[in-house]
Amino acid sequence: MKSELIEKLIIAHCDGDENKFIEALNKLVKDEEKKGNVPTASRLMRAYDNNKKSGNVSTDFSPNTTVFSSQMNTPRDKDSLLELYEIVHSKMSLDDVILPEKQKDILEQIVSEQNNAEELLKHNMPPINRVLLCGPPGCGKTMTAYALGHELNLPIAYVRLDGLVSSYLGQTSTNLRKVFDSVRNQRIILFLDEFDAIAKKRDDSNELGELKRVVTTLLQNFDNMPGNVFLIAATNHEHLLDPAIWRRFNVTITLELPNEEQRRILIEKGISKYGVEPQIDYKLIAKVSEGINGAQIGELTTAAAKKNLINKKLKTEDVIDILIQQLSKFSDSGNEPMKVIHEMMERGVSLRTAAKALGMSHNTLDYQLKKYRGELDNE
Repeated sequence: MKSELIEKLIIAHCDGDENKFIEALNKLVKDEEKKGNVPTASRLMRAYDNNKKSGNVSTDFSPNTTVFSSQMNTPRDKDSLLELYEIVHSKMSLDDVILPEKQKDILEQIVSEQNNAEELLKHNMPPINRVLLCGPPGCGKTMTAYALGHELNLPIAYVRLDGLVSSYLGQTSTNLRKVFDSVRNQRIILFLDEFDAIAKKRDDSNELGELKRVVTTLLQNFDNMPGNVFLIAATNHEHLLDPAIWRRFNVTITLELPNEEQRRILIEKGISKYGVEPQIDYKLIAKVSEGINGAQIGELTTAAAKKNLINKKLKTEDVIDILIQQLSKFSDSGNEPMKVIHEMMERGVSLRTAAKALGMSHNTLDYQLKKYRGELDNE
């Protein structure tokens, strides 16, 4: 077997046929791995990586992996024909993700272990390769997964739940197996977003037996997942997860809404990336924007940059105007706008700025705020 593969490698090299060379190398590496010669397989891959940079093969190898083509056949749901995942090549680095120092340290540790996987495996210490991200919507779970993909120089198989979850009995479990089977020989990140949709507690009496079988299938695939697949799951509802799921992960990272300093950095970076250099009190905006998530900050900074592009100027009160509009949504029913204004004014927004954002006079807003505060006192 080996002599035939080596012969094919030599012929492909002499013919200058890169595709046949890669095909033969793939088979040779797999043959060595089957025989348990993982170090030899790893040396073969590194030799190719270091001496023949090619756009058709992965340039990031670690033990127990094989050379693979970037052109993968994505599995599909049998009935809807929707792809079960899409391949993402992220350009987002860890520097783009604004997180508390503790969470950032964990992510850097993960990257370090993956980059030193071969040395760790020599001492029977597998690197972290299963990460669960928890937290409310918009706190940066997807950004964090994408940043890990960039730092590890790995493609991301982003699982599409609209294709994965089927209304047909048994098809969701089949789709799950398709996904894991498809990536098992790849050096890749498998990203399961909205993870609670397929990993709910099996003791929930409100759930159908089909969903319980899905969890069982998921656990079986987790247990059989090879080390070359880096798995990331993200959920907004970690309390819904089956207890057996938790111990399948090496690390759980809980992300929270950005604090005041994180909001300041995100808002300043978000506005300046459009080439806007206004004189803005970022500290005040960060202070009055308490409670908003990263996605809302993205919307805020984009809207502010558009305003600057059109009006050729941008002031602090302009950004606060936009923020008030976003949070209050100019609802005609209830006291939602007054609640937003009331809370912002307690953090330092002036009556003039608030009135301008809502398109009303100072006196009218002052009257409505007094009325709203009176209602609060009577509750």
